[in-house]
Amino acid sequence: KNCDLAARKVGLEMASRIVMRTPVKLGRARGNWNTTIGSASYATTEAFDKAGAATIAKSAAALSAFRCGPSIWIANGLPYIGRLEDGSSTQAPAGMVGVTTVEFQGLVNKAAAEVQR
Repeated sequence: KNCDLAARKVGLEMASRIVMRTPVKLGRARGNWNTTIGSASYATTEAFDKAGAATIAKSAAALSAFRCGPSIWIANGLPYIGRLEDGSSTQAPAGMVGVTTVEFQGLVNKAAAEVQR
């Protein structure tokens, strides 16, 4: 149970940070992050989410039944997401995914400590 809870916490925190670090013009890049279990979804929609709340809520729903074992995927299929990750926007010159990945171990340590209390 602790593994499941810690993994959900880390997955949601990673997804939230990626979403909130995504540059916003109209909100389409932010609205097209997909959090899935087992395999990545690069599906795109016409979703626009300037605030990021709806996309984060979708991630929380996707992770709500997660059980340790399969991988958690956070993906975006928009054709320009790679350019944004590479720093094409002054809003996120360091990208979104790479900087969040660097924080992964700290998030794991924090979640593990929280579920052991």
